[in-house]
Amino acid sequence: MRFHVLKNTTFCLLLSLFLMPRAVLADQLIMKNGDVITGDITRISADEVLIKPSYSGKFEVDIADVVSIEADKEFEVRLADGSEFNAQFAGARDGEQVLIVDGSPMIVGITDVAEAKQPEAFYDRVSHLDVNATFNGGNTDSQSTLVFADTKLKFGAHRHLGKLTIRRDETDGISTKKQDLFNYQYNWLFNDPWYVGATTTYERDPIRDLSHRYTLGVLAGRDLLDDSNRFLTISVGAGYSDQQIGDVSDSGSVGLWNLSYEHDFRGGDISFYHNHNLTYQFYAEKNAIFKSNTGFQFDIISDIYTKISLRYDYETQPAAGASKDDTTLAIGVGAEF
Repeated sequence: MRFHVLKNTTFCLLLSLFLMPRAVLADQLIMKNGDVITGDITRISADEVLIKPSYSGKFEVDIADVVSIEADKEFEVRLADGSEFNAQFAGARDGEQVLIVDGSPMIVGITDVAEAKQPEAFYDRVSHLDVNATFNGGNTDSQSTLVFADTKLKFGAHRHLGKLTIRRDETDGISTKKQDLFNYQYNWLFNDPWYVGATTTYERDPIRDLSHRYTLGVLAGRDLLDDSNRFLTISVGAGYSDQQIGDVSDSGSVGLWNLSYEHDFRGGDISFYHNHNLTYQFYAEKNAIFKSNTGFQFDIISDIYTKISLRYDYETQPAAGASKDDTTLAIGVGAEF
């Protein structure tokens, strides 16, 4: 009889643990007004905490309104005095925040935490597909289609980035743009934030008499910003390029410059980005080729977003009869996967 009671009690206990709401095991913010916000904490800064409850999207909470933070997972923590370590957030003691560092408690003021973010995963991948299209009818029939796709892949200290742009413009049945542009870049973070790597680019636009342009180069760069909501990296390099414009083929050495910047607002619901690259050809007409893409991305629902972007291309020595610059304002939708 006692055995059956013990067995039933054990079974009920295990069942209750299994059915326990996930909220009980989630991170918690204890607020000054007595409220408790439960969810997944992804970022902590000197001003705010980013949390995603199970019942809504992620949002930011002012750190001045928080009494204490509880989170079992480990964060990369940086204090206001510059010290850095990995720690868990274990609530409050005597009005101060308790951190667990290497199994031992550390007492700090909650406002002393300059930043805390989850450690980067060894493997990470994010891909995007954007579609922009406009159609006009009337005195002039025109259509413009711009498809852009990118993939960022990370394996430990190795990063891979691929970008593909396909643009087609047509006016009154006559093609005015047929641009295909592909770029691949590899980075090895040998001494984070410093890296070395390689890049290759292929471009064609027969409407502008550009039959092909291949570029292959090596890079050295540095991540100037890399926190939970900002990323800025620059690189310089040198390489080799081969191109055919009209009936003229040229090839030779080139200099390379790249910059990429991203900034998330409102927990990532709004993002600003700017990327540009400069290629200087040390051969033939000494052509300088500049390309930039600047814009905002607005989350709609889940992984679907709308995007507005301004693309600007400039060449000092374009093909005969072609304009030096090309500006495109694009508004479209996209998906992250």
